[in-house]
Amino acid sequence: MLCSKCGAENISGSTFCIKCGANLKEIQSMNGNTNTAPINEQVTPPTFVEPQIQPMQQSINNQQFVQQPMNNNVNTPNNKYNKKLIFLFIVIAIFIIVLGVVAFLYFKKDKNKNLEMDITDSTAFFIENEDKKYALFNDEGNQLTEFIFTSVDDFVNGTALVEKDNAYGIIDSNGKMTVDFGKYSYITTVASMYKIRAEDYHSILIDGTGKVLYDLNDNNLITFIGGYYSILKEKSTKTYKVLNPQGIVMTSFPVVENIDHDPTTNEIDEFISVFYNNKNFILNEKTGKEVISFNDDKHYCVNQVEEDGKIIILNSCASWYQSQDKTYYKFIKDGKLYDLNDQCDSVYYENNNIVCRKDYKKYLLDNNQNVGVEISNKIYVDNNTYAQNKGSLSNGVDFYMDGKVAKNVSCRYIKEAGYAEKGFYVLESNYSSSCNTSSDAYEFYNSKGEKAFGKSYAKANSFDQNGLAKVSDDEKKYYLIDTTGKKVSDDFDNISLSNNYYIVTKNNLKGILDKDGKQVLDCKYSNIEITKKQNKYFAKLSTTDSKYILYDISKKVEVLNLEGSPNFYEHYILITKDNHKQYYAYNGKLLYESK
Repeated sequence: MLCSKCGAENISGSTFCIKCGANLKEIQSMNGNTNTAPINEQVTPPTFVEPQIQPMQQSINNQQFVQQPMNNNVNTPNNKYNKKLIFLFIVIAIFIIVLGVVAFLYFKKDKNKNLEMDITDSTAFFIENEDKKYALFNDEGNQLTEFIFTSVDDFVNGTALVEKDNAYGIIDSNGKMTVDFGKYSYITTVASMYKIRAEDYHSILIDGTGKVLYDLNDNNLITFIGGYYSILKEKSTKTYKVLNPQGIVMTSFPVVENIDHDPTTNEIDEFISVFYNNKNFILNEKTGKEVISFNDDKHYCVNQVEEDGKIIILNSCASWYQSQDKTYYKFIKDGKLYDLNDQCDSVYYENNNIVCRKDYKKYLLDNNQNVGVEISNKIYVDNNTYAQNKGSLSNGVDFYMDGKVAKNVSCRYIKEAGYAEKGFYVLESNYSSSCNTSSDAYEFYNSKGEKAFGKSYAKANSFDQNGLAKVSDDEKKYYLIDTTGKKVSDDFDNISLSNNYYIVTKNNLKGILDKDGKQVLDCKYSNIEITKKQNKYFAKLSTTDSKYILYDISKKVEVLNLEGSPNFYEHYILITKDNHKQYYAYNGKLLYESK
């Protein structure tokens, strides 16, 4: 609602303008608006009574696309010209419908993408010069503003609070001011949004584009340390509204008069738990939706989240007004809540399985989410597929499929129990005259108990997440094999996995292999460190003459040659030497050099 007197934007339902204090209902009445107050209504100026304002509707959540049905009941003359015209109309109608569906899917996809992006990701960042002024740069190495800002905040939701000449404004990641300096006398960052103060000291919550979200003079906004979500306590409706970082309501519940504290919360990996009035709400911050809610007299905090969010482990957590002698566990799988407190001392997610710990032993859950097989001394894939030592070396190893022994392999034993990555088990043999075995021979077996690759190794590690295993024929040289047993790398003195790549050593010099075991860099560096920045992998290479190289592993190119040791930050590389600073982008471009 725009005030026709001063042009200020007001929230729908406001009685008075937040900027000039004009009576909006009187103005609407004079302009012919039929939604006017009764003649005998007593109106109080805004100086004494705050207007009751409802939150603005979030159009991104409420946007609907309605496809109108085609009308096929058309009575037309039966001639060839009208038939062609009808056919043309039908083709156009079908085209419009298809276009509408495509637009719906596009906007729906774009909306979800908008909500699911990491709100702290940004291609822009600030650098401070020696005069304590800040300028805005981007990851491509471009300077977007001059060094004009006296203070800055981090980017959240694509915008950041900046100050210049004692005036506040909001800037986006392209360097464009979304809220100009001086438009509001005061702006502060709250959660992932902004609280502004109008000329009459009216407090309002806005987003990074300057859009008015909520009136704060009649509502309390509860924020949390390190959290980008918040809770709006709406006094007029006596309701708590949990807001995601975009200010969208994820869930709401009534304020209970006899409870003297606000809701308590916690957050792990964009999943939030909210506890109030003996009820837990589990919310997805990225999608802005409630996952599940349940009643309990204990607050259950989010403990672990499986990568896709299909499994969420919860544990009871004491709020400041509570205490607990024991920790209880629940978990959510595919949107359903499970409670195994009577069977498990603790529950956690590990290696694609939910694990139950009881009396210092570990168990997997079966398909019905009940406590199943004990795994403390087993190699396992899941609750139905595992192997265990049968007893002595000669009795070997039993392989289980669907809970039954499918095969026994004699004269072998499991040296290290644990999860079998890619479904392969590593068995070992010791010297035994009865078994005719030599000491420390390693062999791979599949989950059916069949020997893989047709050979033994002097040393063998389990397969890793890349589907490769480190093996040796003589315990002096090591190489990588894939899940077919094929040798995929050269021989090296040592091989270690680092950030999805392999650092290899030969003659005390280091090189890099990719996730397939192929050579990326020859072994000619004294040291190598691999880091991930901006969703790319980089290596800091130390040369034998004490110089440094920044290497882009994905592009296989040297980005920078440096005299000093670089420090890696999310958006730039910093070189400090004799109090002299150089800032570089990850593409090698010099951003700024101090005087």
